[in-house]
Amino acid sequence: MNANTDHHNLQNRHLPWQAAAAMALWILLSVAAWAAPEKDFTVVTLPDTQYYSEKYPKIWAAQIDWIVANRKNLNIVYVVHLGDITQNGDGKPEEWAIASDALYRLENPTTTGRQDGIPYGVVPGNHDHMGGTREFNKFFGVDHFAKRPYYGGHHGTDNNSHFDKFTASGLEFIVLYIDFDNDKRDYAPVDAWADEVLKANAKRRAIVVSHDLLAANGSFDPRGKAIYDNLKGNPNLFLMLCGHHHGEAYRYDSHEGLGVMTCLSDYQGAPEGGGGYLRLYRFSPSENLVHVLTYSPWLKEYKTDPANQFAFCYLMDGGSLRGLGVPRK
Repeated sequence: MNANTDHHNLQNRHLPWQAAAAMALWILLSVAAWAAPEKDFTVVTLPDTQYYSEKYPKIWAAQIDWIVANRKNLNIVYVVHLGDITQNGDGKPEEWAIASDALYRLENPTTTGRQDGIPYGVVPGNHDHMGGTREFNKFFGVDHFAKRPYYGGHHGTDNNSHFDKFTASGLEFIVLYIDFDNDKRDYAPVDAWADEVLKANAKRRAIVVSHDLLAANGSFDPRGKAIYDNLKGNPNLFLMLCGHHHGEAYRYDSHEGLGVMTCLSDYQGAPEGGGGYLRLYRFSPSENLVHVLTYSPWLKEYKTDPANQFAFCYLMDGGSLRGLGVPRK
């Protein structure tokens, strides 16, 4: 056997080892990529902007401009309005012009760097119902949102109750908006629709938004209790958000092992109609936590008391949607 043949045989003897090593390395890299923590992302909520629409449009603009400016560093994936967009509803169309001037900034592809802007949703509050919801549906109706990729659908003939869908860090969400009006009305049709929507989107993690859910002391208002009781059997529901009552509170409820966090934030009792405070829900998949922060772009300061800065456990590891744990202070 000559030297060249020996060298060739030596190479062949090493090939199985090299192939095995390459395969092992590929598996390790694949597992590492699969197990790597997903990127944190933020959902922003805007509570009760009625006085900004009536008296303080600059605060409105400052809130939205801050969201747009921080969309990348905070990875802001969605914005929620909690209702009472205006103070006087259909009675003052000029307030809707101010509100739309603010919120439409989220749609600007140039400033947001996104073709469809930053996804957002709005729901009427009792003040938006003054005189009806003609103006609400003029500026934020079905026609305005229907062609946006995140828009999911609506109840009835208007956009008072509707839902959106978005995906962040590989997690699929649905945001369900349920109309609220102070006038006594039959909510049975919209409640039936809401339950059907969550069941039809059972693989999406569900956030429910309605203007009135909690009192300032953290107890359920009658309407909030009715919404919770109607939807609590859906395993994908984990978070409900509201405004309406002046103050901040949250509560945790469990039904047959299904946990739901409900959060109230409403700053309109503060100077200048609320001081520009908004809520940041920072989802951290690597920690399985949602960090809640309260910040004012207008005042450039945080609220750090326990009602405004806290965290709660939520599994985001791709497993069961029954993932909500107890609040962490």
